[in-house]
Amino acid sequence: MIQSILILKKSGENICSKSFGDIEWEETLTSGFISAIFAFTQKTFEEDLDDLELGPYRILFEQGDEIILVAFFDKSDSIINIRQKLKELKDIVSSKYGHILTKDICSPDEFEGLEELIERIVSESLDVRLNNATKSQYISILDSFRSNPEILDCDLITSYGVPLTKEWNKEFLDLCLRMIDAFWKTKQYVLDQIILTYEERHLILHKINEEFVLSALVRRNTPIGLATLLVDEASSLIARIE
Repeated sequence: MIQSILILKKSGENICSKSFGDIEWEETLTSGFISAIFAFTQKTFEEDLDDLELGPYRILFEQGDEIILVAFFDKSDSIINIRQKLKELKDIVSSKYGHILTKDICSPDEFEGLEELIERIVSESLDVRLNNATKSQYISILDSFRSNPEILDCDLITSYGVPLTKEWNKEFLDLCLRMIDAFWKTKQYVLDQIILTYEERHLILHKINEEFVLSALVRRNTPIGLATLLVDEASSLIARIE
């Protein structure tokens, strides 16, 4: 679960914090720490900080023009889902409070309704919206793909980290989501396919577009070339659906 959300100006000034779990932010200390570490990574590596791991928790950062948003959440949660929530929150805060954020000094009282906005976005369920006809087309392609004797199982995973057709084993889904996060996190290189060996099987994750990743479990003795060809063919069919 998300433990806390923190929003601050890039100057380090705290705008708002909201806790949802047992861990509380020490606002002054946390704001100073985040500002300092962002300044350090920019000056030393000329790169922005994306995330940190601290014991069983993870800290994810999202930057706007004037603000830095921070989510402190359980490491077992979907980083893809958390990232989408931060991006949505960033866009709304930048639009709704943009005229306040450009001021040199802001008062928390000027951000009326911000805590309620954070709570709504954190609590709502995110997913790709599909009508029944489109979903049926996706399922038909997956069923055909799964009928190939080389394919043990397959599914589509949305950009929010949610499987399209069925419930997954949580540990296996977490493994896939950690790999899939690289599709959106990698900025320098265009990454569209990941191949792993999983319990005597090949796991192939193929990014189709900004909404879907095709996952395929393939027999271990299937040549990788053939496996990737089958995945490419199924991905192409899915990509044609609008």
